[in-house]
Amino acid sequence: MHKKMKRLLACICCMAMMIPLCAFPANSDDEGAASDTSSSDDGGEAISEDDYAMDEDEPLVTDEQAMADMKLAVENANLALYYNDKDIITALVDKNTGKIWWSNPINADASAGKAAQKQELRSGMTMIYAEPSKRRTTTNQSKMRSTAKMTATSDGVSIVYDFSEAEIVIPVTYTLNDDYLSVNVDTSQIQEKNSDKIVTDIALMSTFGAAEMEEEGYFVIPDGSGALINFNNNKAGYRVYQGKVYGNDITAVKTTKPSTGRNIYLPMYGIVKGDSGLMVVADKGDTCATINAYVAGQKNTSYNSCYFDFEIRTGDEFLMGGDSNPLRVFEKRGILVPEIEVRYYPVSNSDKSQVDYVDIANSYKNYLTTSMGVTKSDADSETALYVDFYGGTMKTEPILGFPVTLQHKTTAFEDAQTVLEELKNEGVENIVVQYNQWTTADIKEKVADKAKPASLLGGKSDFNALMDYAAANNIDIYPAVDNLTFKSGGGYFTMTDTTIRVSNAYSRQIIYDLAHGVENKYYDAMSLLSPRSYEKMFRNLASSYSKAGIGNICVGSATTVIYGDYGKKSVSREMFKNNLQGYMENLKASVPSILADGANAYVLKYVDHISDIPLNSSKYDVFDVEIPFYQIVMSGLKPVSTTAVNGDAQVADLVLRAIASGSNVHFDFIAEEANELKDTKYDNLYYADYTYWVEDAAGCYKFVKDALSGTQGSEIAEYNILSEDEIETVYANGAKTVVNLKDKTVTNNGKVISMYDYVGEEVIG
Repeated sequence: MHKKMKRLLACICCMAMMIPLCAFPANSDDEGAASDTSSSDDGGEAISEDDYAMDEDEPLVTDEQAMADMKLAVENANLALYYNDKDIITALVDKNTGKIWWSNPINADASAGKAAQKQELRSGMTMIYAEPSKRRTTTNQSKMRSTAKMTATSDGVSIVYDFSEAEIVIPVTYTLNDDYLSVNVDTSQIQEKNSDKIVTDIALMSTFGAAEMEEEGYFVIPDGSGALINFNNNKAGYRVYQGKVYGNDITAVKTTKPSTGRNIYLPMYGIVKGDSGLMVVADKGDTCATINAYVAGQKNTSYNSCYFDFEIRTGDEFLMGGDSNPLRVFEKRGILVPEIEVRYYPVSNSDKSQVDYVDIANSYKNYLTTSMGVTKSDADSETALYVDFYGGTMKTEPILGFPVTLQHKTTAFEDAQTVLEELKNEGVENIVVQYNQWTTADIKEKVADKAKPASLLGGKSDFNALMDYAAANNIDIYPAVDNLTFKSGGGYFTMTDTTIRVSNAYSRQIIYDLAHGVENKYYDAMSLLSPRSYEKMFRNLASSYSKAGIGNICVGSATTVIYGDYGKKSVSREMFKNNLQGYMENLKASVPSILADGANAYVLKYVDHISDIPLNSSKYDVFDVEIPFYQIVMSGLKPVSTTAVNGDAQVADLVLRAIASGSNVHFDFIAEEANELKDTKYDNLYYADYTYWVEDAAGCYKFVKDALSGTQGSEIAEYNILSEDEIETVYANGAKTVVNLKDKTVTNNGKVISMYDYVGEEVIG
């Protein structure tokens, strides 16, 4: 076996040696600064075949042999926690299956890789600290750069890591609960003995549940809709996966457009190994968490692993004078993330011989309902067509030979009613509408915190007529606001209400040129509304919508974008999240129904509809399979719609995959001709002219409604990719659909339904 392993790892080594240096993450933010050796040697000297060979002098240890050196810390009816205070290692035993989940690989010393990689595998913590005066960061693994003391407690164990060279001490507590293990860091207990050495990043148990090369299984990554990374997938030459939970902090504005991918809405990941699985969730500190995953060979080891790391101090960059090398700065006001907690839930399924990602999804769904207070929405019981209207925007036009920026109407209230009437005439029974830019303030790019219909779109009388029509025809209209960026006016001012960056500059959000990725100077940079101003904004919204008798609202980017303000009254992402939950709670008391245009986990408790969720991932090379993980989690809880069908190049594929995932379909509509959108911020809605889409939107709705008949309100129990063209979905109530992507058909409990009977061939393609 060792010779076979040696040959395989040699091949992986050769692949890795061909990858350029820039393909690997660096260990320091200051390329020229000295740094402690990190865990991975990524981008370093060439690795020889002998470095990758298994250490034949180190005998392999079995679970039974390793457990003989462990002590029982605590147990309950479902789980038991063991520890070894000499090697600083723990074992979580699932009593239902007998599966042992090790905090570190028990055969790390016998694995492939250099000594540094083996020490990383055996480390319980990776800590990055910054030296602000030197503009650099250094990475330390606990096994190499700390002394650790482990002791048993009444409900688990505690570990104190003392990084003596860094003069930093970090205590960690492990607590066993009925169905999960909690690993917790109280950041107020972190000791930074030297003020010029501050902790910026902590990774806890980066090899918990790591898989050896002989093991089969995969990681479940909630990237976009969801993706799987198979163990040992022969992708050692690609980048390791790193995904920031809830997206990057947009306070720090890059001069060139950063790489874009799908959002990570859920702060969790899964590990599946045959008949056992592990659902891991960042319960506290989720806003500063990043999901990391690598496969055998990617980090010069023979293991596959997935874990969280937490950026507990935010950094930023700025340029001095004509210098082209940015200077790195860090938060100056201490750690603004009060607590980090990661929960590890063992997953098994007595009804199946194998655990899969649906079991991981159901475990996370149970976490949402029992720990996060998420309840089932009444709106989940019937299929709906989701529609976005776009009211108005600003447009520069020549007046007497001079360029003047004026309000420009794209969909008046009267136009919206006409579209809805046509949809109803085409047989659409249930419609959910998000109406964007419907107030003058929103159109003028100011903070919109009052329910005041724009006179440009028809004013109060036309708006009320639209709302009356909707109420009488089973249509829910959600007037939307999106106050992420703003211009001065209406009680909000760029001098006082703009977010401050870590570098102490105002955060001005720019629009990037599509071709070159640099700032598009045609559009002015917009101020980012400070999290400190959200309390006032939400309070005004609740009062105004309530007085106007409007019972529905969409709060735009507030459900998907989270960021900090690092001025004199600092607000971290974690603080903003906690505050935002309170604002949403108060808003719901005044405006009972909330539609989320995308929904991060922390707002799921408050929303009734979730729109615009993609059915694909960021498509990173290391991914092996795309799955509708988010949709599976939400099934039986909240109704979910797709991204805009008419904005997609593959309409039929999107609609069919929506059916396979139990999703509703969504269309963007404007009443203006597309050529009138040129040189406006709506120019990306070139596809949305409703006159071309009403009939086909109604057809898509009726196709989805018939294809999902009998499934509404029930959760997905199985999701099986039968082949490249067929997907089977089984629901908890016994209903079943089989989607054929090639034939454009759906079989619902034996009845075959063809998309061609509902939608024109020119749309299906």
